[in-house]
Amino acid sequence: MKKILISAMLIVMGCFSMAAQNSIVNNPDNKAYFGIRVGGNLTCPGKLTSDDVDFSLFKNGGGVEVGGIFNGPIVANFYIEPGMKLYFDTYSAKKGLVKYLTNGILNSVSVRKFGMRIPIMAGYHFDFTQDIKLFVFTGPELDVCFIGKEYDKGQYVKINESLYGDNGSMNRVNLLWGFGAGISYQHLYFGVSGGVGMLNMANTSDLKFHENRVTFSLGYNF
Repeated sequence: MKKILISAMLIVMGCFSMAAQNSIVNNPDNKAYFGIRVGGNLTCPGKLTSDDVDFSLFKNGGGVEVGGIFNGPIVANFYIEPGMKLYFDTYSAKKGLVKYLTNGILNSVSVRKFGMRIPIMAGYHFDFTQDIKLFVFTGPELDVCFIGKEYDKGQYVKINESLYGDNGSMNRVNLLWGFGAGISYQHLYFGVSGGVGMLNMANTSDLKFHENRVTFSLGYNF
């Protein structure tokens, strides 16, 4: 009798274990969906490096972005999330350095960029309740600038020129490594993410310069 009870308990425990494992690996609540995102950017240009000498020319700036994502479940709560966003970002050089480097001819130098970002994030979400989920993610992000302008202003000077081309000072394409976290409540989403520039944006081998970014996002998941 004792052997029969032990065997029955083992069978029941095995069934529960298989059911739990199946629900973890194949979570029925995980379904693919589209979402829209609107964000505010904190642009963080890095230091300029020339001949192993670093100096900070630019100060942090701001920008906005808007776009969409597709969230596709893989296994358990892991997912992959490609997206596409249009952005407008700005940052400027420090005024004191501008005046010093140009002997007072210029008072300000600013950069304005309009382009597209294509992130491909891989992540995992923690389900606190059926309505509340926490997301963590990381992955590469391609940044292609369509229009980039440098605005130079002085008392008697006003220059507006492209950042790109044969006479440009910067490269048009950047590759960043992104990471971040977000939380959703039902269909609403809020997230904070960062991107670290991995390519040299200076259009010369003698100078190195990277662009980084922090983004605060609001969204809606369909």
